[in-house]
Amino acid sequence: MKTRGTLIVAAFLVVSIAVIGCGKLSQEEFNMWKNEHVAHIDQSTTEIKNQISTLDAKVDQNNKDTMEAISKAKDEAIAASQQGDADTIAAANQNTKEENAKLRADLSKVIDEQGKESNDFAKAEDAKIKKEVMDLAKSLNTQGMDLKKAMAQIASILEDITELKAEAASKPSLLVTVSFGSGQTGLSSKGKEMLDGIIGQIMENPDAEILVEGHADGTPVLRGGFRSNWDLSQARANSVVKYLTSKGVDAARIKAVGKAHTDPVASQNTTAGRAMNRRVEVILNPSGSMM
Repeated sequence: MKTRGTLIVAAFLVVSIAVIGCGKLSQEEFNMWKNEHVAHIDQSTTEIKNQISTLDAKVDQNNKDTMEAISKAKDEAIAASQQGDADTIAAANQNTKEENAKLRADLSKVIDEQGKESNDFAKAEDAKIKKEVMDLAKSLNTQGMDLKKAMAQIASILEDITELKAEAASKPSLLVTVSFGSGQTGLSSKGKEMLDGIIGQIMENPDAEILVEGHADGTPVLRGGFRSNWDLSQARANSVVKYLTSKGVDAARIKAVGKAHTDPVASQNTTAGRAMNRRVEVILNPSGSMM
């Protein structure tokens, strides 16, 4: 509006200059005319400004009303949405409660059914166990009588074994048999090892006599330092005695005897038989026993 007033004044000045230039108006008349028109223009400008102010106020009020309406509509929409959410949540909660109640009912039913099955099974097993116990008791009662008989028999057998052990302990026992080569009286490494194995048993029976018997295979003695199988068998027995005493056996407990070929354990007519007969036997003779 300010631009429009400026244009009017500028146009007025242009017209004034043109009129004055033509000589139709005096200076005084021009001033009067100018003042009148300027006042009119000022009044018009003031009215226009008032109208603009009124329009601005209306625009501001309209904007305010619009904003209030928008805010109210927004609040109402939010409230409606919240109410809708609350209704939805309430409905969901109610549905959940109903489902939970149903699940609890189903679970209770299953538990009741399983409990009944467990009770029935327990009763059946209890009856079964009771029957087995009764059967076992009867069996044990029957077996108890047999057990007494068996225990009596076992006691008798143990008594017999004890007597047999005592009898065996009172009799001479062969500890080891050492073999020799034909015409030989020296101990082999194997023979020494076999004698080492009986040292402990000899020491455990300090009152027993040790009988060492030498034997020959019956082959005639034609050479060497022995006149007969009697001398050869005695020499073999003496070799064993010498080894035992070197291992700590008391010589006073040992008795050495040569029996030549008079007590063979195998045939004298075969090589294998003669090898078995060329031997020395070490016999443990308990105290008080009779040979």
